[in-house]
Amino acid sequence: MLLVRYLYSGRAHNFNMMGQLLPVGIASVALSLALSAATYIITPKIGKIMLKKRIFGIDVHKKSRPKIPQMGGVVILPALLFLLIFVYAITNALPVLLVAASTAAFGAYGLLDDVKRLGKYQKLLLSAAMGTLLIIPSNTGLLFFVPLLFLTISIGNIFNLFAGFNGLEVGCTTLISFFFSMLCLLSGNMVPFYLSFGMFLVLFAFLMHNKYPARIFPGNIGTFTVGGFFAGICLYYNLYHLLIPLTILHIADVAFKGISAGYFSSHEKLPTKINGRNILVPGRDYLSLSRFVLRIRPMTEKQLVFFFWSVLALVGSATLIVFGALA
Repeated sequence: MLLVRYLYSGRAHNFNMMGQLLPVGIASVALSLALSAATYIITPKIGKIMLKKRIFGIDVHKKSRPKIPQMGGVVILPALLFLLIFVYAITNALPVLLVAASTAAFGAYGLLDDVKRLGKYQKLLLSAAMGTLLIIPSNTGLLFFVPLLFLTISIGNIFNLFAGFNGLEVGCTTLISFFFSMLCLLSGNMVPFYLSFGMFLVLFAFLMHNKYPARIFPGNIGTFTVGGFFAGICLYYNLYHLLIPLTILHIADVAFKGISAGYFSSHEKLPTKINGRNILVPGRDYLSLSRFVLRIRPMTEKQLVFFFWSVLALVGSATLIVFGALA
């Protein structure tokens, strides 16, 4: 009802432009649905290939410690790039092409990290270099260069840090993509809406194979691809105010890890363990949002992930209501 009342209240920004972009929206949503279906079908096949090539991770939160294929993001990256290039081809909008460049750059960075296991300083330097190159086309002044560089690096990396449990990073990112797309729609940012809603559909399809019990992991290529997409769309469309409220859990997780272990370094620490009843037992070597919650209330892996999904759904719903009321 909030969305319907908004669209017919006369307050939508650039309403005429919305009408002009309707054919673009129909085409992009149709393509997104096709890409979502393709992602759902192809992902398990990619998983089998990864296992044959011995590209897998050990699911340490299961007693049987199964081998789970890694780098499932090789499905997500081309799907998003295909969508971005398609939308650019029919809109000729340079920002869309730049978002594609950001997505590809961070996706390649994630692939390199999957293969080489980069150190935290290497990751920081690479992120800074990519951020600098991405900011140059935005024609921002020197006064805003450092803040934009910080935001670009942070957004590009933050989706890789809140992870570690079946469906956690992909599920939370799927929810963020959905609520971000709805915020774009409410604010009249139609091209970002088409793009982010398309990513929501692709991620939702991948989540069906990544949720508990996971049959494939996204790998760094998957999480950094998402980070690159959001870094680009916020930079070139100036939509930071729509994304930041939705990343409150990620920001809190980074704060815990940054204080206790240092930025970029959680993969160097010991993982959370499980006891005989499959209850997660948080380690003491560093603190994260997940470990903080587990110290308050012990849970199974499935319960913990569902808890974070629920919190993020509430945050997203509240953000939509507040944004709609203030618009």
